[in-house]
Amino acid sequence: MIRTHLITGFLGVGKTTAILHLLKQKPADEKWAVLVNEFGEVGVDGAILASQGAVVKEVPGGCLCCVSGLPFQIGLNMLIAREKPDVLLIEPTGLGHPRNILQTLRNEHYRDILQPGASLCVLDPRHLSDPRYLDNDVFADQIQLADVLVANKTDLATDADRNAFEQLLQRAEPAKTASAWVVNGEIALELLAGGTQSQRLALHPDAHAHQHAREDLAPQNALAEGEELRLLENHGQGYYSVGWLINAGWVFSARALRGWLNSLDVQRAKGIILTDEGSLVLNMRDGVLTEMPTRMPDESRLELLHTQPLESAVLQQSLLACRAES
Repeated sequence: MIRTHLITGFLGVGKTTAILHLLKQKPADEKWAVLVNEFGEVGVDGAILASQGAVVKEVPGGCLCCVSGLPFQIGLNMLIAREKPDVLLIEPTGLGHPRNILQTLRNEHYRDILQPGASLCVLDPRHLSDPRYLDNDVFADQIQLADVLVANKTDLATDADRNAFEQLLQRAEPAKTASAWVVNGEIALELLAGGTQSQRLALHPDAHAHQHAREDLAPQNALAEGEELRLLENHGQGYYSVGWLINAGWVFSARALRGWLNSLDVQRAKGIILTDEGSLVLNMRDGVLTEMPTRMPDESRLELLHTQPLESAVLQQSLLACRAES
């Protein structure tokens, strides 16, 4: 039986960082794998995890409300058959309903293969007083269906944010099995040891439970031999993404990239890029840009996400202007 944990959370709350921290704590005698579903087509989160040595399978893009449909199941089956992990972490897109995935993991096809473990919802406590999140069905579902609630980015939170988080825990029905107040996604491995809430799947019906059959699932997007640059776009549920796969031989100016990203009016930006300061993971949320060094994957990847359509041609021209002089 493969112990399986769902790691949910809205856009930019630090799910990937939290998973990286959990992977650093895994027992040496266990094999862990990660199944990642992203809204965009580029697959930045999977590349970040893979650059840190994680075993990863991606299900990029596609219909968000159908994340537990055929593409998800094929990706899950491929990862199980190929890697035979002891523990499986599933990171769905921050815009996806977790109910569909939980129902898939509990269907008869996986009854003798997967052992459902505690599911975690990572959240930014500052969002608990923001109507844009409180009125969002996906945000509410992620919190309601989780066994464990983790408040991340707490170094930016106020006393009022802490009180809102505590009140959320007190109101939770059924009660959460555990909670944490952390920074930088530093989740303790013990949080995965908690039990699950057997009632959570019957709390209310899901309006997004339909499935679209899609049989063209392929491995994560990658550049073809000799290909220098590829533009990829996606849209759905009121969000638009523009992303790029970039030849690993291209070097960008880290200073120019920082200036460009900080000038953008977008909801989210994330990437793993080779720069003149080394390979960097770049992450921008709420106008705050963070970065960390990493090992370089097969190609650079960058993705922008916004609630309004993005001018891909203009953005690409600006991105290319950030290349370092050879």
